Amino acid sequence: MEFNEEYDLLTSSDKDTFARACRRLLKQTFVVRDKNEDSRKLYFFIKRNKDMMKSYLEYMGFDLVVNQDTGVAMLANGSGESTEGRISVNRLQLKKIESIILCCFWTLYIDRMKSGTLMKNVNVSVAQLRFELEKYGLRDKVDKTALENALRVFSAYQLIEVNGNFGDEDCMIRLLPSMEFCLDTESFRRFAAAAANRMMDTGGDIEEDEE
Repeated sequence: MEFNEEYDLLTSSDKDTFARACRRLLKQTFVVRDKNEDSRKLYFFIKRNKDMMKSYLEYMGFDLVVNQDTGVAMLANGSGESTEGRISVNRLQLKKIESIILCCFWTLYIDRMKSGTLMKNVNVSVAQLRFELEKYGLRDKVDKTALENALRVFSAYQLIEVNGNFGDEDCMIRLLPSMEFCLDTESFRRFAAAAANRMMDTGGDIEEDEE
């Protein structure tokens, strides 16, 4: 069945949900099933109507992947059903410190997954994040404002969720399963090495942007 025929069979409510799901994917890249009830509803709508949505998004040069193991729907590069080696297609201009923090989060998430203890919620404390930053020699160079800005960016792209008030002892950062798809192992290696080298070349300056 062609896209137009499938779309015409949707109810008015489903058409609204279709539009909302597309906007969410185009703006935020990911829809994470277990983030909250609204995301859960959008995820299952995308899953049920995957072929139709995939056809629509292909008109714009995008591919749609639904990973049922992690509960993540995303715009991705390439084509096909497998998510192995697939990363999200959107690109975001990051400041150097944001790049390093993303590396830290990705490392924490992948390490937890490889340990075989990955649970539905992967929570890290600010102290754990600062310990990872110490590996890049940045523990004492990243102030509260820089961290808050980075967390705001990653929250907007459905990579993390901050639970509590930043700066409080009980504040926890939930790493969403979409974190798995923002980098692959080889991309991370190049990304981390290049970012660390640039930090050294600029004496710890964290203001410049990078992709």
